[in-house]
Formats: sequence, structure tokens, C-alpha cells
Amino acid sequence: DRTLVEELFDDRHIQVLISTSTLAWGVNLPAHTVIIKGTQIYSPDKGKWTELGALDILQMFGRAGRPQHDSRGQGILITSHNELQYYLSLLNQQLPIESQFIKKLADNLNAEIVLGTIRNAKEAVHWLG
Repeated sequence: DRTLVEELFDDRHIQVLISTSTLAWGVNLPAHTVIIKGTQIYSPDKGKWTELGALDILQMFGRAGRPQHDSRGQGILITSHNELQYYLSLLNQQLPIESQFIKKLADNLNAEIVLGTIRNAKEAVHWLG
């Protein structure tokens, strides 16, 4: 049972928690050390294995060393040699920011209409900037 395991980990009755990448995205537990073993996940949309994105890695590493629980944290990444430079660049924050907003523009615009933020074409043009 996930809830029981999370409670036992949070109360420090369990010292090590191992999870799949899918579970790791949903876990909101502080840890001193986060180890990511393997950086590829299967993408059904692409029909092949792909590298974890920068935000995914940072999200998982963000569990390490929460200020209210620890004075510092540790992140360990185990990946293939070909991807090493990519992840080193990530850790040094030298990757370009790539917006994904345009892919979901229609969805976001519709959401603003439903919320009442946009009520007419003029407001939509203003919202688009």
C-alpha cells in the first residue's frame, strides 16, 4: 500500500525507498539522497525509448535535502556515457529553455474562456500578447 509505505518512510521507519520513475514523479517525500538509475523511459507516443527530460530530473532531485528536513541533499545520476554531457549541462544549467506552450495553445485559450478570463475576440488578442 503506497500510503502506508510513504508514512513509514516519512516517520523514518523505512530508511530506503525504491520506486519506478512513474511513482517518483508522484512522491512528495523529502530524502537526503536521491539516486536515479537509468535515464531512459519508454514513450508510447514515439514508440521508442527516450531520455528523461530536464524538468523530470530536476523534479526527482528536488526531493533531496529539503531545507526543513536536512541541511543539504545529494543527487546521484547513473546514465549512459553518450548522455553524460547532456546531464552535466543540465546540472550546470547550460541548457536552453524550450517552451512547450504553443503545442497546447488552443487548450490554454479554451481554459481561459471557460474560466471567464476571456469573453470576446479583443480580450483573446490581448491575452495572446
